[in-house]
Amino acid sequence: MVKPINRQVGETCFPRAGYAVVSVALICLLALAGCVVPLSEVPPGGTQPLVKVGLAAAFEGLDRPLGYEALAGVKLALAERNAHGGVGGYMLELVALNDFGEPDEARLQAREFAADPAVLGVVTGWSAETARASLPVYQQVGLGVAVPWSVSPQLADPGSGIVLVAADVQQVSQVLAQAVAATYPQRLVVVGDETSAAPYVELMHALGLRVESIPPPGVLGGEIEAWATRLVLGRVQPPDVLVLAADDVLSCEMLLASSSLGWMGTAFGGPEVGSVHLVNLAGDEAVGLTFASPSPAGRDVLQLVEGESDLEWEALGPRAVLAYDATHVLLDAIQFAIQRDGYPSRQGVVAALPKIHRQGLTGAIAFDAAGRRVGGPVWLYQIGPKDYPGRLLLSPQASGSE
Repeated sequence: MVKPINRQVGETCFPRAGYAVVSVALICLLALAGCVVPLSEVPPGGTQPLVKVGLAAAFEGLDRPLGYEALAGVKLALAERNAHGGVGGYMLELVALNDFGEPDEARLQAREFAADPAVLGVVTGWSAETARASLPVYQQVGLGVAVPWSVSPQLADPGSGIVLVAADVQQVSQVLAQAVAATYPQRLVVVGDETSAAPYVELMHALGLRVESIPPPGVLGGEIEAWATRLVLGRVQPPDVLVLAADDVLSCEMLLASSSLGWMGTAFGGPEVGSVHLVNLAGDEAVGLTFASPSPAGRDVLQLVEGESDLEWEALGPRAVLAYDATHVLLDAIQFAIQRDGYPSRQGVVAALPKIHRQGLTGAIAFDAAGRRVGGPVWLYQIGPKDYPGRLLLSPQASGSE
């Protein structure tokens, strides 16, 4: 075990070949062989026009729980807008595509969105890999994207309507580096490939810490045990602090293998490490891991939002909270475009997205000239026994970042 430092939504699977049109409470599956007429919240006699927004996430495979977590937030945002008449006189539907959390699928689904002219913008970019793979496609086809999770700041492109609704990896790394420095580590090791480890190593060096960077095991299986043996039982003193800059599943395997050899240090991780997978797969070995998140859980949002609490937020996980905020940013852009031009268009949404300002569940949302969120907020959580995201250690208000 690593040492610690001090309204219900329905689910459905989306196949690789089709897409789902989501109204407020119903997901209708459109397969290549045919389609089902979508049920829309149009008034009786219904002539109110519709526009669509897209969500690409993993709805099958290992990352399925993360995709459905995101879906809950998007559905809640759409339900709220449709309950008030939609945007600019148009009701809203969701086209949800399954990208399996894989780069090749993310590119494919970007092209699927592009082929439907009624889709005015997309919420996607749940990992560095899928964002790097798919965002160039959206840029090429002129389809705006509200990126809902932490990715490289270089991926933002306001001229193409690509905006980062979450704190970027540099902002997240800064908060985590400060938390690591507060433990005064004797031997600090960052585990990750060159790209993912670099922000942590640079920031920790800037804070005066001595830090080593080592690559993770290349494949799951026997190499994990050999890697852990070198780390824990090698000639050099085992690290007392380990920063995991890998994905959640690989981080889980590294934790399990290291703990099985008696490692009892303190573990930290970034947004991709902090997920329900870590709790489900690592069990007690994940207890005490501290991770930085660009979003709070819904239960912690209730402590931050002024006025009357909305109990529908309570069940939202961190990805759902940011999916909710990203969807509202996209809907604000659609409404802005309709008000300015008199009709909805992809070009109008692309132009409007970088100009959006709103108060979201994660705080004030605005974008700088590079399309990055201004003062992207970051939360610190510590995983507890069978508890994700765990205990809130630090909020942006407490750290003074907002």
